Amino acid sequence: MKRTVLQIFRSIVTIVVVGTMAMMIFSLREENAKLRRRVAAVPAPAAEKDGVYVLCRFDLKPDADVSDYVSRTLSVVPAVRAENGCQMYTLLKDADTDWEKPMRFGERTLWMIEKWDSIEALKAHLDAPHMKAFGPTVRPMRSSGTFHVLQEVR
Repeated sequence: MKRTVLQIFRSIVTIVVVGTMAMMIFSLREENAKLRRRVAAVPAPAAEKDGVYVLCRFDLKPDADVSDYVSRTLSVVPAVRAENGCQMYTLLKDADTDWEKPMRFGERTLWMIEKWDSIEALKAHLDAPHMKAFGPTVRPMRSSGTFHVLQEVR
């Protein structure tokens, strides 16, 4: 009798465990299917547009106020970034590191890195009213500057 009760108990436990595992597997399969449907519905990220890059170097005059130049330049950044075709428009300076190299340009040299959808978008940017107004406010503060239009090598 003991053996029969024990066998019945083991059978019940086995049925419960196997049933529970089966329910978990079916539940996981269903969740996996839902997740796959959600992932499939998410659009793939857009490929990066080719476009053109612009690299500008601005060397400020010895008597120019660097913080005033930076402030004026940063004030126009939001308007430029809102322009059609602007992918990137960022003012840069030497990074603060304790490295001996790379070469440092100093606090009076600033860089602008830009990326535009096309040459046409860049031309429109150069003719934008806010750029026409901005240029004359900072140009007298510069001792020199360079403007390079580049494209990615593939």
